[in-house]
Amino acid sequence: MLSRFFSLFLVLGCLWGCAPQRETLKPSPPSKQGPESQIPPPVLSEDQLLGLESPPGMVQDPESGHYALPEVMRSFWKLRDKAAQDGWHLVLVSGYRSFKHQMRIWNHYDSLYKKTDILDSKRRVRAVMSLVSVPGLSRHHWGTDLDISEAGLRGQLVNVHPDTPARVVQFYNWMEHNAPQFGFCKVYLGKRGAIRDEPWHWSYFPYSSVYEKQFMAIRDFHKVMSDQVGDVHYLMRNFPEAVKEETRSINTECSMEIQN
Repeated sequence: MLSRFFSLFLVLGCLWGCAPQRETLKPSPPSKQGPESQIPPPVLSEDQLLGLESPPGMVQDPESGHYALPEVMRSFWKLRDKAAQDGWHLVLVSGYRSFKHQMRIWNHYDSLYKKTDILDSKRRVRAVMSLVSVPGLSRHHWGTDLDISEAGLRGQLVNVHPDTPARVVQFYNWMEHNAPQFGFCKVYLGKRGAIRDEPWHWSYFPYSSVYEKQFMAIRDFHKVMSDQVGDVHYLMRNFPEAVKEETRSINTECSMEIQN
């Protein structure tokens, strides 16, 4: 029975995330407005930080259909306008994800490893964590983090390696130079923790830095443990370490709170 673990490990639960509000805004024109003058982040409850409820007032990107908090989406639209001026067509691959959505992605990779690799639970969870955050721990729950690709990549999320086409490297270099001007920080560098380098994952720092501090103050994670999550028993026994590995993965430039 899963319940016997709750008194020892207050970890993940079986509540689902709510659907985002169906408001759609038109992209804003290019602006030189800096992150320091942005609207303060809306208050998020613990359930919203964990992906069990959607953040308030999210808006939809008409081109991709994905959602994010209004100021996050407006900043993305400004970045996309700037990219278009420089010959790039940004593609929003992912925005807000509920706990349920994150669980589907997690279970997909967990099932693949179970079918194709002979790994024990520890190594399998570690392998999946290198690809996707544990349900309940994803920054995509906050409505602040975006996976951004380019039309020339057909929306693919591509890692950089010696054989990566020069055009892809040029795009990522453009993003690293320009995205911070619109408040975005590249979250995962692949140097620490469990999550590998993700040159496509960008976090809206004026908001996510606030929510990260609030998230790190959470001590009771029992709401987000579900027996439908792949390798749930291992996660329950080792959840504090999973949280540590997730947070250690974060680029320290994207957080004022991460400790070595």
